Amino acid sequence: MQKLTIAAALGCLVAAFGAAQAGPITTPPPPLVALGGDVKAVFVVSKANDKSALRLLHLGSTLIFCNKAITGTCAANNVGDVKDLGTLSGSLLFTLHDRTTGITYDSANPDSFGDYHVDIRTSYTYTGVPALSPSLVALLASLPNVTYVAFEDRQANNGSDFDYNDLIFAFSNTRPDHGPGVPEPLTLSLLGAGLLGAFGLRRRKKA
Repeated sequence: MQKLTIAAALGCLVAAFGAAQAGPITTPPPPLVALGGDVKAVFVVSKANDKSALRLLHLGSTLIFCNKAITGTCAANNVGDVKDLGTLSGSLLFTLHDRTTGITYDSANPDSFGDYHVDIRTSYTYTGVPALSPSLVALLASLPNVTYVAFEDRQANNGSDFDYNDLIFAFSNTRPDHGPGVPEPLTLSLLGAGLLGAFGLRRRKKA
C-alpha cells in the first residue's frame, strides 16, 4: 500500500511539473469550447518580438488582436485590450499568423515537426511571464469562466524555446474540453501535493 501511494504521488508530481511547460507540446491540446454566452477576448501577455495576428475561425476568420502594427491588417494592440466577440457556442479554433516568419499556427493541429503551438488552461500559471497589473487582474476576475490560450510563435528549426508565453490571451465564457475524467494540470498538482502530504504524515505516525 505504501509503495502504491508513493508511485501515485510521483506520477502526479510528474504531471504537475509538466504544467510548467519546458519543451514542445506533442499531444493535441484540449479544444476550447464556448459556453453559449458573450465571449470577451483579453490581451494578457505580449513577449514576442515577431509580428503576429490572432484570428478566430468561427463564423469566418475574425481578426482579434495584432501584437504589433501590421500594415494593411491591423494596428498594434496593447496588454489589457478587450474585444467583444459576441455570443458564441461550440468549439473555437484559433490561428496565429507570424508575419515575421510567414508561418501560421492553429490551435488544433501540429506543425511540420509534430509540435503544437498552443497551451490552453484555466489558470495564469505560466513560467517566465510578468505578474499581471492590478487592473488586469481585476478585469479578468470580473469575467465568467476565463480560459487562457498561450502561443509559442517559433518552430524547432528557427529558435523556439517552447516556453509557450510569447503571446497569452484570455477568453471569457469558455472552458477547455479535457474529456470525461481527465483533470487539468493544476488539479493534478494539488492532488500530488496532497498525496505527498498524506505520505509524510503516515511516515511520522510510524516513527
